[in-house]
Order: sequence, then structure tokens, then C-alpha cells
Amino acid sequence: METEIKEQKELVLKRVPPGDRWIFADLKNSAVYPSLTDALEAWYQTNGDTQFFMDARRGTVEIVTSVKVEKATKKFSLYGED
Repeated sequence: METEIKEQKELVLKRVPPGDRWIFADLKNSAVYPSLTDALEAWYQTNGDTQFFMDARRGTVEIVTSVKVEKATKKFSLYGED
């Protein structure tokens, strides 16, 4: 088996209208934070992540997580013997 590490973005914060209010995307914490700075600080205190990716138009904040994917190695036999 061959192991490959893939990176994927995970949604962690969502903006809640009106204004600049934010909530945790997974709803583990039901608090509504009055600013992006407060929400990022709360996420850091809870999970320890320090690198965030923000999409201002969508009103989302994401982090990058690594996932190990195991792939079966394909074997070839010139003569059909394995």
C-alpha cells in the first residue's frame, strides 16, 4: 500500500448578517462573535489553529487540514504470473 497526503480546506467560521458577526461552522459553540477578530481568537483558543483562509464575498473562514489516503499499488506482470 502506498500512502499519499492530501490537503483539503475545512470550513470553520461563517458570517451571520447583519454586519460583521461570526459563528463556528460546526455549531459546537453556539456563541455569536461581534467581530472577525473575536471569532478567530475563540477558534484559536479552542483548536490552536493559526493559519486561516478567508473568502470575504462568501463570508467564510477556512483552515487547511491534511488527510492520509492509502492507495493500493497496482502490480503488473508481463507473463500473467503474480
